[in-house]
Amino acid sequence: MIFLIILIISFLYLFYIIWLTESFQGIEKKSNDIFYPFVSIVISAKNEEHNIDNLMHNLMMQNYPVDKFEIIIANDKSEDNTLNKIRKYSTKMNNLNIVDVKNTPKNWGSKKWAIKQCIDKSLGEIILQTDADCTHESTWLFEMVQPFQKHNIGFVCGPSYIGKNNNFWDEIIKLESIAQESFTYANSKRNLYISCTARNIAFRKALFSDINGYEGINHIESGDDDLLLHKVVKNSKTEVYFLANPYALVSSNSPNSIKGFYMQRLRYASKGLLYFKLPTPKEVKIILPFLMVSNFAIVCSITNLISTQSLIWLLPLILKSISDFLIITKYMNLISVKFNLLNFIILAVLHPFYIVLLGTISPLTKVQWK
Repeated sequence: MIFLIILIISFLYLFYIIWLTESFQGIEKKSNDIFYPFVSIVISAKNEEHNIDNLMHNLMMQNYPVDKFEIIIANDKSEDNTLNKIRKYSTKMNNLNIVDVKNTPKNWGSKKWAIKQCIDKSLGEIILQTDADCTHESTWLFEMVQPFQKHNIGFVCGPSYIGKNNNFWDEIIKLESIAQESFTYANSKRNLYISCTARNIAFRKALFSDINGYEGINHIESGDDDLLLHKVVKNSKTEVYFLANPYALVSSNSPNSIKGFYMQRLRYASKGLLYFKLPTPKEVKIILPFLMVSNFAIVCSITNLISTQSLIWLLPLILKSISDFLIITKYMNLISVKFNLLNFIILAVLHPFYIVLLGTISPLTKVQWK
């Protein structure tokens, strides 16, 4: 009976993924129109002294008219040399503005408050948000704002991944983060909006104002990305667009240890129960529990395979792996990232265990944020 239930869940997951992948678009077509709205790039930096040089180099290399964008960086109570390193670039970059955040008001998440200060100071029609530890293509800014040529689009989610170094650990983390993003991209093409990442999002400043910014979610430490997306979906008639374009790709550093990875993912998972307390889109409240159940089924399957050594317990894992392979490889092709089969096999076995582990303990754990 247990095997039958697990098998049914695995088939349901397979059919769901096939349905999603049928909605995938082809390679993004570039518009021939010249579109250069004034853009405000906003960034919150806290203890990022080792990443500032790379960040500034990336921003100075953008193939976008320098008089058409500004950079606003909030130094969020850094305890290292972040602020001084940013200030060094003020003489080189006329479009650089610095906000020195010394205190965060009560009932405000630290990063949200810092980003809000940047947005309040911004002059741009479009707000383009990223993180201080990211690396950006020189075409990033241009490509991220092109979808806004359509006036009905108000929020754009760009491609990104964690893991910039060419080593085994980073390649595993990269594949894991791309796997998550492939899932959110595919769902978006079915008008199901699950999540996005603050490493690479853009939105109209007017839209941010129309939905009252972070009001209602300002007290939550995280969620300057996915919870903001959910507010847009629930409170606005504007369209959300997920961009799968290698020229808009952003990458960021991976945690440098297993403990660091665990703590990072624990922070991500800590919002799980909040989705059910907030006015979150109904698809989030349905799809996320289904994913948890699907992964739990695979954990049970692998556990039974080890204990009984009966190969029939391999079938659910094979079905889920086929499903994940379909969606991940299609998305990686869109963003021009190379797929590695060995890394995929390793992740296929490990991923369900840590999803179930984090999903179980994160609501019971007090999470320490940066």
